[in-house]
Amino acid sequence: MKAERKEGAAAQPGSRSASVRSRLIDVAERLFAEHGVDTVSLNQIARAANQRNSMVIQYHFGSKTALLQAIAERRMQAVNERRLQLLGRVDGSSRLTDLRRLAEAMVLPFAEHLSHEGGSYFVRLSAQLYSDPRLEFFQLIKGRHDSGMREAGRVSREILSELPRDAVKHRLALITSLIFSAFADREKLRAAGKHVGVARLHTAHFVNDLITMIVGALNAPYGERTLTDNDVSSVAVNEAGMPVTGVDTLGISEGSDA
Repeated sequence: MKAERKEGAAAQPGSRSASVRSRLIDVAERLFAEHGVDTVSLNQIARAANQRNSMVIQYHFGSKTALLQAIAERRMQAVNERRLQLLGRVDGSSRLTDLRRLAEAMVLPFAEHLSHEGGSYFVRLSAQLYSDPRLEFFQLIKGRHDSGMREAGRVSREILSELPRDAVKHRLALITSLIFSAFADREKLRAAGKHVGVARLHTAHFVNDLITMIVGALNAPYGERTLTDNDVSSVAVNEAGMPVTGVDTLGISEGSDA
């Protein structure tokens, strides 16, 4: 007698269901990337995957969150392994060389993933998952495929040992956000056939510029000039929320050579 499946529990992938499961992951990844995680329903994914059973997602995964986790795990295993491999090149030979290799370890695994089938969709989806605190991208892979990011944090603290720990953590958070958004914005433009801005750059040039910017951000001086809450709150904005030009909030007049 077969045991009944508990309500809400996902099916374990077997030989007969593996292809269906893989198809659902592919379709969900594409739809989430193109239309947004909140916009796409589980029924839409099932229909797009040519599945008649409207509960097929619940059967194979259990929930939308579990489906997102399956997408992230499938992609991030290779990204994580590649990141660890690249971090192994950081050898203490020189500060700038180590920072360059650290930046490459953060960027190249995603850049290389673009050549994989569906890689562009995953990059665009990753930016959504990272920027939305409800989705918690790193929680989806925590304890499974996040060792590369944790090692990047350790290496960063070692190279930038003169900086406060919180300062290093803050810079890494900003850089991670930059990486996700830069790749996602470029892929969205290219997918729409709009070769403007960063989408005009050859991939190698785009990646090299991004890595160079990250090295500069990591190596930037600390504490020479800091803004206060009053500085930030005093910036005048227009109706669109953009800073009004000519406002000398930083002590630099418009047109100044400073």
